Amino acid sequence: MPPRKDKPVNGKRLPSIQDVAIAADVSTATVSRVLNNPNLVSPETAEKVRKAVVQLGYKPNLFAQGLMTRKSRVLGIALPDIHGEFYSELLRGADAEARRRGYHILVGTEARKAEAQPLTPHNLPPGALAPGSPELPERSNLAFGLVDGLAIMITEPNELLWREARELALPVVVLDVEIAEPGVDCIMVDNGPGTKEATEHLLAALPGDKLYFVGGPRENFDTQRRGETFVETLRDAGIRARKDQLAFGRYSVEWGYLWAGTLLKANALRGIGVLAGNDEIALGVLQAAQDARIKVPEELRIVGYDDTRLASLVRPSLSSVRVPMAEVGAAAISTLIDRIAEPERPATIVRLPTKLVVRESSDKNAASGGF
Repeated sequence: MPPRKDKPVNGKRLPSIQDVAIAADVSTATVSRVLNNPNLVSPETAEKVRKAVVQLGYKPNLFAQGLMTRKSRVLGIALPDIHGEFYSELLRGADAEARRRGYHILVGTEARKAEAQPLTPHNLPPGALAPGSPELPERSNLAFGLVDGLAIMITEPNELLWREARELALPVVVLDVEIAEPGVDCIMVDNGPGTKEATEHLLAALPGDKLYFVGGPRENFDTQRRGETFVETLRDAGIRARKDQLAFGRYSVEWGYLWAGTLLKANALRGIGVLAGNDEIALGVLQAAQDARIKVPEELRIVGYDDTRLASLVRPSLSSVRVPMAEVGAAAISTLIDRIAEPERPATIVRLPTKLVVRESSDKNAASGGF
């Protein structure tokens, strides 16, 4: 059998499966079995093929292997966005775990659908997100047809996105929302401990009626949980939070700056404590304070969320609630691979804790005067 005349790469023809078969004195079908189902081949034959593969430097075509074995060794991750350190850290952890376990990842994003039907963020009953609802709009563009499993982050109500994920008939792991459906594993960030710790940290320096929570979108699940814990912690301290002590907008520097500007106009930014929904919002508040010559932390205390690199780069450095972003990505991939290996095992919920990291923006020891 003549060797296949593959196109040269950098002036050198890549070895083909036919070349391996000739070198090992076996058929191409035998080479394929050794690469995909070695238990079907005698140990002696398998060893001959492996030696030929090494000597020739043959690299199997992963796509062709996937067609043969119906396993691509590729996992899909669908995220709301890939901009910013939160998502890059999550993907870093996911990629490292995938490589460690012999997989690759395919990353995609899903734009928010204004027409998508709402879903309840906590403890969804079985069948609550069942596919086939006639009221749902047409399919969007979630394209993961060549993966063995899918990890999908749902941060806001989006039944359309969930329906598409389930219609792929793949093992699925969901991030950021708890879904009570058989065979669906969930990876959750436990916002409670870190939010409570941050609120109590601010309460140690300020009266409860001087504290504010400035979150992202009101419909965002993390924003909801953090806002709820903020209110509960104040209530435990004997303070009933006013409506104006919680504000909702976007996870952006611009939103933080805009919110702080409204308090500046009311001459109310001095002498307060702010728990921001993420570090970008916290930075916006900090920039507005600096533009107004308000000293941080002497006249204003700020705590961010996520503990991205931004928190330690700005001055004063930002206190922030650490979210284990890389660990979230790694847990999603690990759980998904376990689900692929054991499709019938009971669904699991993995909760990863948050923790306050105190820096200059709220540290009373960093303040020269104090309130």
